[in-house]
Amino acid sequence: MICLEAKYFNLNRILLQSIALWPFQQSKLVRIQYIISLTILLGALISHIITVLTSTFTLALTIKPFSCVLFYTILVIHYSSFGVNLKTLKDLLTRLHCACTKLRDKNEIAIIQKYGRNAKCYTAALIAIYISVSPLFWTIEMLMPYCDIVIPINGCRPQRLSIAFEYCIHQQKYYYVLLLHMNAARAIGILTFIATGTLMIAYLQHTCGMFRIACYRIEHAMEINIQKGNSGNSESSISKKIVYAVHIHREAMKLSEHLISRLDTTYFCLTVLVVITMSLTMFQVFQTILSVDNTLDAMVPFINLVILSLYVFFANFFGQNVIDHNNEVYAAAYNIQWYMCPIHVQKLILLLLQRKAREFHLICGGLFIASFDCLATMATATMSYFTLIHSTRR
Repeated sequence: MICLEAKYFNLNRILLQSIALWPFQQSKLVRIQYIISLTILLGALISHIITVLTSTFTLALTIKPFSCVLFYTILVIHYSSFGVNLKTLKDLLTRLHCACTKLRDKNEIAIIQKYGRNAKCYTAALIAIYISVSPLFWTIEMLMPYCDIVIPINGCRPQRLSIAFEYCIHQQKYYYVLLLHMNAARAIGILTFIATGTLMIAYLQHTCGMFRIACYRIEHAMEINIQKGNSGNSESSISKKIVYAVHIHREAMKLSEHLISRLDTTYFCLTVLVVITMSLTMFQVFQTILSVDNTLDAMVPFINLVILSLYVFFANFFGQNVIDHNNEVYAAAYNIQWYMCPIHVQKLILLLLQRKAREFHLICGGLFIASFDCLATMATATMSYFTLIHSTRR
């Protein structure tokens, strides 16, 4: 038996507790923390919406605040949807824990532990990147009003936010208060991306481990047949191994489908919004870089673009990983020496192979399949919309 939370989900637990989204031990204080965090995000979103509504309607002046509106809309939807689906997350983790604690074979436990360590490494790497990059970003924003590098001027630069907010208070006088609010909202949103994203990575890595265990059981069944010959005891052992392989394969498929089905609407809306936001943000970065006077203003939208790009990449990468591991089960069933098995075992293998007739994918909204093909499609759509907006400017 293994304890998933203690060994491989402890970093995920710390991340989710920092933003009040850990599904276990939800006290009143945690719910207050969740409300405060959501209020900060909503405040940033509302400020951007007011900026769009009060700005002059031209392509150049509207795209910048509108891309920010979409970015913070993604953050709010992402954070709030996981907040209202805490019972779903708790159920998913409980089912995964129950499935993994049923393992008794030391080799199978070693397989699931290997995938758990991989998930923990992914989580630690993303945390390290965030911890190393975010202080640098905040330092640059704090010192930006006093920089005299890009545009030499006499005295200090005017204190203005790198992203235009429409506040009801004097922006230069309360610059650092507004900057704190902006960075707090962005930090909560990015931490939500990292915390929930790494949780999904850990969950899918464990399901991939279960697919690999199914392969191991199929391959090990034939080893039993070769070692023990064609005795009745050998036939019974082979049958059990094949049945166990089919069972854990079906369990892994159910866990993966259960994850997507519970969060289907959320991921579908996020996928559509991410493509549009990336197109607008890419255009904003391109326009800002062309303007020599405002080169530093490209920093925030460029970081937003990188965050969304990484999120899309990892979502499709691990979706493709699940597909590949599922296909390995059928490859293992194809490659074993089925002709050396008893007739009833051959029928079990045939039943397993018949599942291949229905492709297994992680599908969002019945439209987007998490895979490298979907990643290429989203990249193509993003570039197409970017080209369209750029041609409209001309």
